[in-house]
Amino acid sequence: MTEKREPQRVETGGGAFVGNAVNTGGGDFTGRDSIKPVVHGSVGNLFAGTNDGGSVSQGDTSITGFQEALDEFSNRLKLAELSPGLKKSAIDDVETAAAETREEAPDKDLIIHKIDSVSQLLGKMSGVTTSLTQLAEFAHQLLGWATHLF
Repeated sequence: MTEKREPQRVETGGGAFVGNAVNTGGGDFTGRDSIKPVVHGSVGNLFAGTNDGGSVSQGDTSITGFQEALDEFSNRLKLAELSPGLKKSAIDDVETAAAETREEAPDKDLIIHKIDSVSQLLGKMSGVTTSLTQLAEFAHQLLGWATHLF
């Protein structure tokens, strides 16, 4: 004989209700509010963290300073704990963004898209591999810097 269960009544006040496990495939699950870090302040106050605890200062707010930070970021990506395919894809995106900054009329949307793509990838992967957390923060700061610079 099958046991009959009474329906469960849940009052969420309009919010989401999940009765079982959620498989996000490594991404975020947001049931209601999502709070993400936002870069505030002028470009001159931005900094990018590095794996050795130091930072790459963005005191130089020029495109050259940004290009140097992208080069440093690319070098750190080469050492990151990523599968070969993901690593190549991320490095290609950063190199595409860096090359675009050298154009006479840089395409802001392309630069931001490429850096955002890497930032999102690393953000998702940092939940799986904690060694990528600082690299993800570096990417996020580069994204903020690019939106202010271009």
